[in-house]
Amino acid sequence: MEARRILVLTASYGGGHAAASSAIERYYADHTDVDVRVVDFLETVAPNLNVLAKFAYQRSEAFFPNFTGSFEGLQEAYPDNPAVHELKENAFAHVQSLLDEWAPHAVVSLCPLAGGAATEARVGRGYLSISVSLDYRGVGSWVNPGGDLHFVACKETREDLVVRGVPWDRIVVSGIPVAERFSESFDRPVARSALGFLDRYTVLLASTTGSPAEVRDIVKHLLDQGVQVAVVAGNNGRLRRGLETLIESSRFLHVFGYVDDMPRMMCAADRIVGRAGGPIVPEAFASGLPLIVMGPVPGQEIQNVDFLVNYVAGLFARDGDDVLEKVRFLSAHPERLAQMATDAAIM
Repeated sequence: MEARRILVLTASYGGGHAAASSAIERYYADHTDVDVRVVDFLETVAPNLNVLAKFAYQRSEAFFPNFTGSFEGLQEAYPDNPAVHELKENAFAHVQSLLDEWAPHAVVSLCPLAGGAATEARVGRGYLSISVSLDYRGVGSWVNPGGDLHFVACKETREDLVVRGVPWDRIVVSGIPVAERFSESFDRPVARSALGFLDRYTVLLASTTGSPAEVRDIVKHLLDQGVQVAVVAGNNGRLRRGLETLIESSRFLHVFGYVDDMPRMMCAADRIVGRAGGPIVPEAFASGLPLIVMGPVPGQEIQNVDFLVNYVAGLFARDGDDVLEKVRFLSAHPERLAQMATDAAIM
């Protein structure tokens, strides 16, 4: 029998897209004989739009019209929009060529623009068009209600889509895709030992906003309080250099670049301080790890903060001083921390 093929259309302007597409690809590789191909939609079919999308994301601005309906209706509503023009003149032809080349049985789209394009190009090709939302509230950009299935993070997102004209029975509340290992059970002391940590109260800083000096101040004050701190700095060389003197003077500080085993890292921590964007929120939820959000970027991240706080699965910190206050509060109220961990795990 012919192997089933799934085309995953992702994007590179937000960190969450790469993590979610990787999780989907890995799941099918581990559990099925389905052939999965992941393609950066904008970079491949509309590089000019990709440049615009990255610029808009960095400035917390929308790069494409917020519209519900067909592509024909989109063109009529925004005849002079450069993004719509680029989609019409170049992207659709590339999408159709990609679909004819690989002939997938299903197309899974992780960004709204790809979902709309895949649904429009489906005529005569017979695949399932599936969209996956990576937001906890609202769905920006183009929503084509003609898609076969829409997987969303929570019931609020489902309600947003229904209001925008998507049939209720085509929406599945699934959560945001993350690697399976984030939901595995780890023994915390064992996880700490494997990472070279001491078995004590630990705060993980990952994907934080703020300058290296601000993050260093937070780390220093946490260390002064006797808290063990793990920092995932990624490619932020300035931050790593700024923490070098603290590393020399404290055995409670552990600094990493990129981390291959983030599930174990999250298990080793009592709480995480980070942004409200990218993969950090769903990964923390899957790990049952309460999140303190610092400096959310206006737009999608503000919506994610509202969701976190409303469901008592995280706390919002206005600045570095507020981060320290939130850590002190939760360390002094273990019952509240335990409840937040439970709430995070059921998201």
